[in-house]
Amino acid sequence: MKPRESTKFPTPPPPTAPERPSVPPEEIIRRFAAKEDEMARAILGYSFQKSVRVEEIGHDNKPTGQLEIITRQVISRDGKLYEKPMSRPPATLHYLDIQRGDSDLLAATPLFPFTTAQLPKYEITYGGKQPLDELSAYFFSVKPRALERAHAYFSGVVWVDEQDLVIVKMMGKWVTELGDVTSSVLPFSVFETYRQQVGKKFWFPAYSRSDESIKAGDERVPIRAIVRWSDFTPIESAPSGGPPAASKPDDSAAKP
Repeated sequence: MKPRESTKFPTPPPPTAPERPSVPPEEIIRRFAAKEDEMARAILGYSFQKSVRVEEIGHDNKPTGQLEIITRQVISRDGKLYEKPMSRPPATLHYLDIQRGDSDLLAATPLFPFTTAQLPKYEITYGGKQPLDELSAYFFSVKPRALERAHAYFSGVVWVDEQDLVIVKMMGKWVTELGDVTSSVLPFSVFETYRQQVGKKFWFPAYSRSDESIKAGDERVPIRAIVRWSDFTPIESAPSGGPPAASKPDDSAAKP
């Protein structure tokens, strides 16, 4: 599955044929939240590779320069992120001057944000049914019931597989009272994120993309962020020691 060309803030797409689901929307929401609970626990038993690539885009819509950082990551049983640098080729960027590591390039957000405990904080509205590549999916508009200064909430759209009733795609941004959440380094806020099936039960993040622009002299230069998660490998337990924990996001960015 590939994201659309533009990732500006989404509006719910029209369903191909408006119809009510065979399962009540409230039950779909309850069940996909239960799957989020299950996957948030399951990811603690995996290590995985994460690639973050930032590109400057030319007039032909092709990259003219890039920076890519690849790490191996594990989330420990107490929720701490451990990462080991794997690769960071020399940057070929012309306008962006990035000196920091992967953890600072993009704002930190939960892999599985719509757990049962989080549902009361959101207004979730059923929008219809829509084909999503080889899948048939329900889509829901999501917005926070209230905004806070120190805690970020998702605002956008989620797509839920009709058969497994699990979230397979998200498009939106994280917001606080102060506005859209971005990192202290780059302006990316709206992301389109696809999940992939891992094993028989889980749908873990696979691909995420965001498009923005930066001012360079008298013009604006398009930039793109692409995140890939891959090589999910079961482990018996999270490390008690091992690689140092990832650096924390800048204090100015509220944590979701």
